Amino acid sequence: MNEENLEKLLFNLNDANAKLSELKKSLNEANSTISAKDVEINKLKAEVDDLKSKASVSEEEKSKLISQIEELNNKINELNNLISQKEAEIQEINEIIAEKDIFIKDQSDYIEKVETELNELKPPEIGVSDLKREERIFCPGCGALGKNIKVIDDKSKVLSYVGNIPMYAKIHVCKQCGYEF
Repeated sequence: MNEENLEKLLFNLNDANAKLSELKKSLNEANSTISAKDVEINKLKAEVDDLKSKASVSEEEKSKLISQIEELNNKINELNNLISQKEAEIQEINEIIAEKDIFIKDQSDYIEKVETELNELKPPEIGVSDLKREERIFCPGCGALGKNIKVIDDKSKVLSYVGNIPMYAKIHVCKQCGYEF
C-alpha cells in the first residue's frame, strides 16, 4: 500500500508540477501584458499632461476671450438691428413700388385709350409719291439729269396774263449739249 500511495503521490506531484509550469507561463504572459499596458498608460498620462498644459489658460487670457466674445455678441446684435431696419425699409420700398406699378398700369391704359382716340381722329395720310413725281427730267439728246437741265420761259408762247404781266410756257434746255425740249 505504501507503494501505491507513493505512486499516487508521484503522479499527483508530476501533475502539480505540470500545472505549476503552466501557471508560471501564464504568469509570465500576464506580466509582459501588464508591462506593455504600463508603457501605454505612461504614454497616455504624458499626452494628458501635455493636453492639460496646452488647455490651461490663464485668467487674463480667459478675461480677454470673454471680452472678445461680448464684443462680438454686441456687434451681432447691432447687425441684427440694422438688418431689421433695412428689412423694414425694403418693405416700405416694395409697397411704394407696388403703388407705382399700379399707377404705371393705369397710365399705360389711359395712353392706349388716348392713342386709339387719336388714331380715329387722324386725317388720312397723303403719300409722298402723290406729292413728288417719280419721273426725272432728262435730256433726250445726251441723257443728262438734274442740275444739267435748266428751265427757261418760252417767250413765243404766252399762256395768260396776270394783271399786265404775261405768264409764259416753260421749256427745258440741256446745259451739256444745248438741246431744247
